[in-house]
Amino acid sequence: MRHSVVGAGPGFQVDPAGLAGMAGRVGRAYDDFGGAVVGFREGGGSFPSAFGEFGVGDAWTSFNAAWSSELDVTRSALAELIRKVSTTAQRYEEAEATVIASVHQAGAP
Repeated sequence: MRHSVVGAGPGFQVDPAGLAGMAGRVGRAYDDFGGAVVGFREGGGSFPSAFGEFGVGDAWTSFNAAWSSELDVTRSALAELIRKVSTTAQRYEEAEATVIASVHQAGAP
């Protein structure tokens, strides 16, 4: 069921099932990204000597460490997005159930 959101402007609606589906899609992206991170860490920083002389290996080691940290930040952001979208969908569904129960208690059909 779609819900209109008060104060959100004309035509704005929320579909809790759609939100839950989006959380699932972001979850799959999180899993895919996690696999890419593992692949990067397994092959991305093991051989700085392959770059030869002149400090390139050291530069690569520094870059690799910084990039690895950024990957962790991105993965954490995806996990937070999953939690927030899932929580939002759950709260809309709970609100809907509360409204339906209230309407039935008031004697509406």
